[in-house]
Amino acid sequence: MLILLSIFGIFAAIFLLIYPAFLPKRKPNSFPFVSIIIPARNEEKNIGELLDTLINQNYKNFEIIVVDDQSKDRTAEIAQQKNAKVIKIQDKPRDFLGKPYACYQGYLNSKGDILLFVDADVRFNKTDVLEKIVAEVLNFNGVVSVWPYHKIKNFYENFSAIYAIISSMASRSFSLISKKITIKGLYGPLIAVKREHYELIGTHKAVKSEIVEDFKLGLMFAERGIPIRNYLGGDDISFRMYPNGLKELWKGWTKNSAIGAATVNWNVVIPILLFLIGSLIPALWISTKPFFLFYLVYAFLINIFCRKVGNFWIIVPILYPVFVAFTLSIIFYSFYSTYILGFVEWKDVKIFTKRN
Repeated sequence: MLILLSIFGIFAAIFLLIYPAFLPKRKPNSFPFVSIIIPARNEEKNIGELLDTLINQNYKNFEIIVVDDQSKDRTAEIAQQKNAKVIKIQDKPRDFLGKPYACYQGYLNSKGDILLFVDADVRFNKTDVLEKIVAEVLNFNGVVSVWPYHKIKNFYENFSAIYAIISSMASRSFSLISKKITIKGLYGPLIAVKREHYELIGTHKAVKSEIVEDFKLGLMFAERGIPIRNYLGGDDISFRMYPNGLKELWKGWTKNSAIGAATVNWNVVIPILLFLIGSLIPALWISTKPFFLFYLVYAFLINIFCRKVGNFWIIVPILYPVFVAFTLSIIFYSFYSTYILGFVEWKDVKIFTKRN
């Protein structure tokens, strides 16, 4: 039984991430006006770098709108210094969650034919990235989202490695059946969409109380017949998550897991759990020959996956059970936070996962 579970875990991993895709290198045939909307709360360490990478883009027909969600730092000041349009949120309707409201306010103050929603910790690493995104939106007349390449600097950040892998798997965009199914998932850090398509589904106002607004948006686009294409960031788009220590990393991934737990898609969760749990079995019986070989196979696969999603250290595949166990502990704690506590905390805000 344990041998079968280890084998199923290997095949589940290959099944979910067999066809990683990156933004095609192409130029747009036309140059519509783009509104880049950045929801930001206490992002003074990030916002300036993001804006610099946007200002340096070859594609110039765009505006930048930073929606300052009641920051207590210099987020708005830095954005204004970079000549971004700053929208300050003073009060928020009680039935509107934070990020959906910030995105909605950005939309209300935008003029673009294409809307690009970007998290503040994202970076555009090449000058042709924006034109690639615009070209892709125009080329297949749908929605584009990107899971950025995860850049790390400190050892503790390697504990994000397994989470980065399973996050990229979650949309099934790179799975064995990706070309045969309707993609319904979006990656929240970067979403590009035509204004008409965004308005057709009712904007972020339609998901104002949704904890997983990007997941719900993806479902709504799919229901309307608007196609979705998801990509990995590769050399083009990156981010650095949770640079302020292991405690922040734990809270951040707990928040993400709890939010995901609120709308479980078992078609994705089951193979991901097979991969995670199956990978731990060889470590428990590593002295037995079949399991030792399985350990090497998992280490090989995790090394390949790590290289696709971030610059994680070689220690991750070598000692992968430690990092998998850490990830599972976050996932289980997140289910506890979601269904028992009913909330998680992030940036001094309680995100309620239960509805009255």
